[in-house]
Parts: sequence; C-alpha cells; structure tokens
Amino acid sequence: MPTLYRDYRPQKFADILGQNHLKITLQNELASQTLGQAYLFCGPRAVGKTSMARVLAQTVNCERRKEGESEPCGECASCESIRKGNFLDVMEIDAASNTGVDNVRDNIISSARLSPSSGKMKVFIIDEVHMLSISAFNALLKIIEEPPRHILFILCTTEAHKVPDTIISRCQRFDFKRISPAEIVKKLARIASEEKVEVSREVLEDVARQSGGHLRDAESLFGQVLALGGDKIGVEEAELVLPRHHHQDALLLIELILKKDAGGAVALVNRLADGGVNFKSFIEETLMMLRKIMIQSAQPGLAEKLGLDFGEQLELRVGALATQMPLPVCLRALRRFLDLAQERASSIPQLPLEIAVVELCLSAEQTVTTPTSTINTAARPATAPVANKKEAPKTEKSGAMAADLSEEEVMARWPEVLLKIKKYNHSLSFVLQNCLPQAVRSGTIALRFKYKFHRDRILDSSVRGIMESILAEVFEGQVEIEAILDENIELDSRPVASSSALPLTAESSPPPVPDKPVDGVLGSLLQSFGGEAVS
Repeated sequence: MPTLYRDYRPQKFADILGQNHLKITLQNELASQTLGQAYLFCGPRAVGKTSMARVLAQTVNCERRKEGESEPCGECASCESIRKGNFLDVMEIDAASNTGVDNVRDNIISSARLSPSSGKMKVFIIDEVHMLSISAFNALLKIIEEPPRHILFILCTTEAHKVPDTIISRCQRFDFKRISPAEIVKKLARIASEEKVEVSREVLEDVARQSGGHLRDAESLFGQVLALGGDKIGVEEAELVLPRHHHQDALLLIELILKKDAGGAVALVNRLADGGVNFKSFIEETLMMLRKIMIQSAQPGLAEKLGLDFGEQLELRVGALATQMPLPVCLRALRRFLDLAQERASSIPQLPLEIAVVELCLSAEQTVTTPTSTINTAARPATAPVANKKEAPKTEKSGAMAADLSEEEVMARWPEVLLKIKKYNHSLSFVLQNCLPQAVRSGTIALRFKYKFHRDRILDSSVRGIMESILAEVFEGQVEIEAILDENIELDSRPVASSSALPLTAESSPPPVPDKPVDGVLGSLLQSFGGEAVS
C-alpha cells in the first residue's frame, strides 16, 4: 500500500493546503528579511504543522533563494538534503520521547552554541513540545529568550494550553485550522492523477468527509482505496475499504419529516434495519446534517468557516433543505435526535427511531383552537402554496438605467433588497444571503456565488425577472444581473432582511404583546407547544 502522506508531502509553501492566513505572514517575513527566531505552530493533528516547519527550514537554508523571494528552489544541495532528512543543521526532536531536561541540554542547548556546519541557519523543530517536563521547559526558556542569530526554533503542538506562558510569550504563535473537504478533494484528485488512476468524485468526497479535516488521515485512507488496484475506482469498489455511511439516507429521512410523511419515514427506518445499519451511527449522521442546516439557516456562510463542507454532492441537497426547513422545525428535530442518541438500546432496535420520526411528523401538524384564541404550533410549510404567492412588481424595461453605485453603496441598500424579495420568495432571500454583491456599473450588477446551484437559481428566467424588478425598485432604475461562480470567495456575515432595514409600516409592525401571561389550561398548552394566543 502506498504511503501517500510521505510521497506527497509539501515541498513549498504553495503545496500546503488550507493555511493561507499563515503562509502569507511567513512568506512576507521571508521576503522582507524580518523572520523571527522562535515560532509556535499549534492546532489539530494532521493539518500541516510539521510540513510547514520543514518548508520554512528548507527556505531559510536554500542556496539559490534570492533577496525578496519566499519559496525554496527545491533543487539545490541543501533543499535536496533537507527533503531526504539528512541535513545536519535541521534537527527534528520528538518531545514525546525526549521529555527530560538532560535531553534538552544535550540535543538543543549544546548544539545551539555551535555555528551551522553547512547551512545558513540551524533549525530546531520540536514536535509535540507540550510533552516536555517543567524542568525541560525551564532549560529551554533561556536559549529561546536570547538565541544566537543563526538559530531558528519551531515548536509544534496539538495542546497549546499545556505550553507555559513564558515560552509562548517568546514565540510568534500561529494557529492552524482543519482543512476543508473541498481542499482535500483537490489534493486527492491530484494524487489520483499522478498515480494514473481514475477515481470517482463521490469517492474523493467520501474520503475527505470521513477524514474530519485531517489531511494525513485522508491520505492514509485514500492509500487503502488505491491499493484496491485497477485503472478506475468507483463507489462500489471503494466500499470494500471505506467505512460505510448513510448520509443520503439521513437527508432523505429529514426530507420525509419536513413533508410530514410519517409512513414513508417509518418505511425508511425499517429498510435500514433490514440492511443491518448501526442505528447509533445513523442517528449521529442525521444530527450532523441537521446541525449543518441549523447553522446555515442561522447565518449563511458560517458553516463553511467552521469547516462543515460535505462536498458538492451532499451540499446540493443540504443547501436545498436549508432553504425549505424552517429553523424552529430544525431545532425541534435536533433536540429530539439528541435525546434519541442518549436513549438506551431497545429490544426492537428500530423502535426508538420510529417513535421519534412519527412524533416529529405529527408535532408539525398539531393545532389547538379555542373560541376566543388560537394556539398554532404548526411549522411554516416547506414551500408556500402557489395561490398565496405575491406577484413581483412590474417595471418597464424601457426605463432609465440605475446610476452607478459603489460596492459600499450597494451593501448599504442590500438589506432592503433582501427584505423586499422575501415577500415574494422566501427561499430566494436565503440564496441572496449566500452571495457577494458588487458595484453597479452601466446598469449591471455582478453577484458572486460560492456554489453553482445558487448561481443557477438566480439565472432561472422566472427568478431573474423577480430579482431585476426588486433591484429596479431599490436602486431607482433598471439593473441587469450578472451571476458569477467563484468558489474561492469567503462568505462573511451577510446583511439579512430584518425589520430594522426599513421603517415599520402597518404590514411590518410587530405583533402586539399580551398585557399579561395566559393562565390555566390554555397557558399550559401555550407553554408546552410554544404557541401564542391571538385575539
């Protein structure tokens, strides 16, 4: 079986995945010759800390690197020697195996006093530095505090809280992040190409998703897939070595709950039982999907920042569900599945899950009515009936074009766009919260989307007509839309449609607050079902 994480270890900063915020800082310091003498690389395992340290060591000792450059040549004798691991002036020390003060004195302090033997700088890479004893840290402190100019320390750790503050305060601290599934998929696709094996994208996304953002785990698992042999590997072949998952079935179950199809949900649960599914794992997978929907609904773009990218195939379905599933319904399902995950096993394995899905399907339909007040606990429908949809305002195409607006001016008016569009199409408002509007130039506004299915939704002729009508109303002139796909954009917190975006009117004013709480049976019902009394 190929050892991919060794064979495809990054050799330049450009090869390192997912840590752009750190690479830019280091490369700027290298180019401007303002490199520090002690760095602390901290973060989860298998995200590139040691690889970054080796690339940095290779760069400072590169014989051909010119002034102002920040990448190693990769071809000189020093680069080649460091890559093979036999460069005398780059020392990697495993602190987990060398925890005592004597090892620090013998391996670091004594060696640091000597000038480099062949390189430009001596580099000490101390992995899992938090494993050092207190006395070893104290011995290390003095040399880190006043190191010789030819010394560079790079301390790597997965548990920065165990490193003494006295050490941290003398280092430049760099916090590494988990790597997104999309970036892992790109790396695996490149490896497959190098190995001359055609691997389906679904398999690549499955490996990336199961790695949990840890690149080395992904490469190790992908090595098992490639070890199957053959020039082409699809889902069926990969299932021989990949842990089985049921993400698609989890999403199907959520869709059935949203449709209030209790019979279909129970039938799905029993089909999974017949297939020998582990219900504990399946419940965890469903919770993961519901969590993504909740976060996406609460703040569009936040899920990507948290590394909750499931890959293109699943994102299409998750994105669609997030536009249809009301947040209260999602929260109720999350709480019920959390309770389900903590329940004890039943003599009938599928029974607890059957009860849960039936309860969720029925709870969305319960409505209690009294002659003087109404308690409505029904969730909003996934899609509003066609008869209840308002028609978008009509504007003449022959009207004057909107004046040019800067990006700041567009962003200032964007909440008004979201609020108005929400009246005609609720899900379209969500799609627009997942885009970056640009400036208006010559009657055209560019909308940049991270996902293809969001861009395609805007380009639909019926949706585009509604959109351009709203934009003409807000920007006081005709505006044409240019939808652009840009997978590299980072979606910050987008302006959302709220009551503060426009003055309160009779239609948008908040409902009256009762003068006093409702008591008795009605009050108990209100508290149980989360409803409100409407006079």
